[in-house]
Amino acid sequence: MARYSAIFAVTIIFCILAGPVSSFTASDYKDAISKAILFFEGQRSGKLPVSQRVKWRGDSALIDGKIENVNLIGGYYDAGDNVKFGWPMAFSLTLLSWAAVEYPTEISSANQLLHLQRAIRWGTNFLTRAHISSTTLYTQVGDGNVDHQCWERPEDMDTPRTLYKITSNSPGSEVAAEVAAAFASASIVFKKIDSNYSTKLLRRSKSLFAFADKYRGSYQASCPFYCSYSGYQDELLWAAAWLYKAGGGNNYLNYASSNQGWSQVASEFSWDNKFAGAQTLLAKEFLNGKSNLEKFKNDADSFTCALMPGSSSIQIKTTPGGLLYTRDSSNLQYVTGATMVLFMYSKVLEAAGKGGVTCGSVTFSTSNIKAFAKSQVDYILGNNPLKMSYMVGFGSKYPTQLHHRASSIPSIYNHPTRVGCNDGYSSWYNSNNPNPNTHVGAIVGGPNSGDQFVDSRSDYSHSEPTTYMNAAFVGSVAALINQGKVEQSFQMPQLNKTTLYDRQSTKNISY
Repeated sequence: MARYSAIFAVTIIFCILAGPVSSFTASDYKDAISKAILFFEGQRSGKLPVSQRVKWRGDSALIDGKIENVNLIGGYYDAGDNVKFGWPMAFSLTLLSWAAVEYPTEISSANQLLHLQRAIRWGTNFLTRAHISSTTLYTQVGDGNVDHQCWERPEDMDTPRTLYKITSNSPGSEVAAEVAAAFASASIVFKKIDSNYSTKLLRRSKSLFAFADKYRGSYQASCPFYCSYSGYQDELLWAAAWLYKAGGGNNYLNYASSNQGWSQVASEFSWDNKFAGAQTLLAKEFLNGKSNLEKFKNDADSFTCALMPGSSSIQIKTTPGGLLYTRDSSNLQYVTGATMVLFMYSKVLEAAGKGGVTCGSVTFSTSNIKAFAKSQVDYILGNNPLKMSYMVGFGSKYPTQLHHRASSIPSIYNHPTRVGCNDGYSSWYNSNNPNPNTHVGAIVGGPNSGDQFVDSRSDYSHSEPTTYMNAAFVGSVAALINQGKVEQSFQMPQLNKTTLYDRQSTKNISY
């Protein structure tokens, strides 16, 4: 009986791994990445450039910083509100830069590399203005609590543009280190096309890293909207890894090596928890011969094992339709983050001639890992039980009631009359009609644990987009543009010859 139970378990796992074969082509993935990058133009704050392609947006927040005589115009609104949160903004830029660094050929083949570089520069320009001294960084513009009481276009915004900053007396190592990571990664992007800008970014990155490390303290200024749960050690390792990769010097690799005891096994990669990203970057250095970094390689393996269906150490379950499900609030942020890392780590392993990752009694080849990551991208694009895309404007069926102020209120060019704080709620937020502006490329929070999705503007946990979701998706879909290198569906992982899956090792698998 036990033998048949084990065989049944293996069969179930195979069904999960095999899944439906994707019908998406390379041109579909090119379309998806172009829209994912376009999304950032709809999130812009400040004076819009002549090259602006999202025509329903207008200039906004043109006096940001004025109350303290500093220029904080520009940057990005992080989600469906009108606040500029520096921490998630910087993380989004690091992810966009990571994609540009690792997949320039693929992104160029979609004619999107220039647009991606512009998206990165729009954010890094803002962050350089926010970094006014070696120990002062402005981290937020706008009062989140007050902003969330209003439903108005950014072009009409009249809520307080309160400023928040970190200093040596009021530190925030997470945000300072993340901005350092953003500058270091972006310096690689611009090294060959604007060497002066690249040098400037790297210099600022070093300054911010020193600030984050010397004045250690956890960042809580953007709570309750962005609270630090994982602490600042992950950001310090993440930033050090990027500074080394950007050519900052061996001292940053030595820093990571000396502090590898900080590294923790993670099952998510998000704006709060960067361990898996740092581990991926540093595992590459270990595989390139830096023998004192083995813990990062082991932890990167463990991250993979925590996600892969069929792993004996799986921590994140999947929905019945096969979607990774970390938690209910904007779950697709964790899906896109995990998927990007899985693709990146597979690339690291392949470059080092490694076949895959062993998780207890099962070995996942890099092909298995990439195929699972691909299944997550395809789910988001429409290969799911509802046959709908969770990217606005992709395919024929997608969310129409985005929880997004600018998208849900008619453009200032079509409706020039000011829409006030309460008017937005009464006239537009509570409407059952589709948003008047299609925010092309926006990825929403996604379905619930049962693969169901209610297209409702009020359901922000599932219908609100964020910059960091889109940024991670750019890195994920870029890996698929040359999809001939990625299997269309899963193959069975290699089992230990003496051990089939027993009841204990399959108890956490979602069927």
